[in-house]
Amino acid sequence: MKICSKKDLKVMTGIMAASLLLGGCTANVKKEDKKTELKGDPNVKTEIDLKKVSDTEYDQKVMDDQYKRYCFDLLKQTVTDYGSNGNVMISPASIMMALDMVAAGAKGDSLKQLTDLFAVDQGPLTQQAYASALMDKINKAKDVDFSCANAVWSNKTLLGDSVNLEYVDYIQKTFNAEYSLSAFDNKTPDQINSWVDKKTDHMIKKIVNNLDESTAMVLVNAIAFDGKWADPYDESQVKDGEFTNHDGNKKTVKFLHGGSDNYFETEKAKGFMKEYKGGKYAFLTILPNDEKANANEFAKSFTAEDYEKFIKSISSEYIVVTKMPEFKSEFEFGMTDTLENLGCKNIFHAKTADLSGIAGEKGDLYVSKVLHKTFIEVNATGTKAAAATAVMVDAAGAEPVTKEIRQVICDRPYVYAIVDTETMTPVFVGTVNEL
Repeated sequence: MKICSKKDLKVMTGIMAASLLLGGCTANVKKEDKKTELKGDPNVKTEIDLKKVSDTEYDQKVMDDQYKRYCFDLLKQTVTDYGSNGNVMISPASIMMALDMVAAGAKGDSLKQLTDLFAVDQGPLTQQAYASALMDKINKAKDVDFSCANAVWSNKTLLGDSVNLEYVDYIQKTFNAEYSLSAFDNKTPDQINSWVDKKTDHMIKKIVNNLDESTAMVLVNAIAFDGKWADPYDESQVKDGEFTNHDGNKKTVKFLHGGSDNYFETEKAKGFMKEYKGGKYAFLTILPNDEKANANEFAKSFTAEDYEKFIKSISSEYIVVTKMPEFKSEFEFGMTDTLENLGCKNIFHAKTADLSGIAGEKGDLYVSKVLHKTFIEVNATGTKAAAATAVMVDAAGAEPVTKEIRQVICDRPYVYAIVDTETMTPVFVGTVNEL
């Protein structure tokens, strides 16, 4: 597939921080914890044979199609739950990585619902192998700075010796997780946030505020992408213009004027793709044909099938004149209801959650919250973006401490995605609805 024109673009840090009541990994213990011997409960087992994940083969196209379906189901449900106003941006990859780490220690319906969220009827071994391969692909990317990092903070006061060392070893080997074992105190959130800040190139400075007394583990994944436009914009291509928001109000902003070798058009939308250096990743615009369309409302009706039809409409037969605004935006949203609405229900309730592959007697665990936070900035130099997903896993019966959650709404009226140009799978997808 031929890809769009090129420009200087710094890009995308997708980070996801997942706060888990898990029992941790076995690597890179911090200096203050080196004397702490990690002990586990030999009676605790995972439902799936984690040792088979690395040898599991799968159909790449089938799994890429499943991932695209998940991406646009998630976007649709997020926009539905969030509302029509403002901008939305999510990182499906970030959320998938966080929840796949939960799935590795889940059983029964909890495991099936988590697996089917990403890949219906493909089985947990296949999904775990696909996620692992995605992480490897990110870390081996050329021509752009792209990395995926994980870290685990384990609360030894709560889980003690009840952790499943098989699960711990799997998370460390498969997701390369750094591991810190200590009693959680008021300094722990600062340690987590400092790690997140560093791994996202300072775009996401904070993912947690306080930790509940019932939090046994905080598991953090950070995806960072920094690339340059293959064909940068020069000063003459940056011009003032009016942007019409979803409510009809107009705002003067700077627009990036250029051209593209790739044009897309279906009965629903038209667009172009602008690649980053190396051509492996690109910024894809999806502009509704209805000039009065609200981008969020449009996203509700834009399915994975619509996306597949859109990307297959690619043509290089035209001279494509392009124009898109510079923008900077932040978004923060609680994803718990959204994931439940997509069918992933059991893990959010103490009576139905089965995460017993993670810990033993003290492992009466369930997911209490899933928080997602994103940042994006698009300008003449390029694009910077970040995503953070925090999964809070609690122990049933523990007294929770109220968490402070800061809500930040993005600024921006079309659908866009940062895509892998080989598979056209989105790493980030969002709407520019107002400026």
